[in-house]
Amino acid sequence: MGHRKGDPRPDEQIQTTPEENAELIMKMYGLSKQPKCDMTDPQAVAERYDWYVDYCFSHGLRPSVASLALAYGYSRDWLLQMKNGLVRSVPAESVDTLKSAWDMLTALMEEYMMTGKINPVPAIFLLKNNHGYKDQTETVVVKQDPYETGNPEEIARKYLSGMAPALDVPQENARTDAPVVETVVVDQSGTVE
Repeated sequence: MGHRKGDPRPDEQIQTTPEENAELIMKMYGLSKQPKCDMTDPQAVAERYDWYVDYCFSHGLRPSVASLALAYGYSRDWLLQMKNGLVRSVPAESVDTLKSAWDMLTALMEEYMMTGKINPVPAIFLLKNNHGYKDQTETVVVKQDPYETGNPEEIARKYLSGMAPALDVPQENARTDAPVVETVVVDQSGTVE
């Protein structure tokens, strides 16, 4: 669908005013000025999480993985490694707090998307990149044995039922130089004649 005259262009819809940009910069700057959190101290990790939620609430800031990482003083990737228990120096209690924070962010992102508070396209991108969501197609493979097993009479009945009946050739008209082939006829009831 093309651009209609008078409608704002899609790129104009997502731009911020200088005032909005300045406000957002100050909010992020406030997060970035926090000293690095001691992740080996579960109480410090829990307190920083509480501080972060309060900061977002009081400043009208939508919580995100990047801003959470900024509040802890680490990169998003490093925080993700800690949350996944890949940093051995971080105790399980700290990891549990990070997982709770991550789960809260996932729930918020879903809620924002489902209530129309955020465009689904970037929401899906963020959920895939930060929260383990993925497009998934399931393929079910059913192995079928090309060689049927089972009762030989049932197999014979199955395949012979669609064949024309065997012709009996009188022995006096048979060729003497032809190999001898014995003919077995199975009727519909499975009886061999």
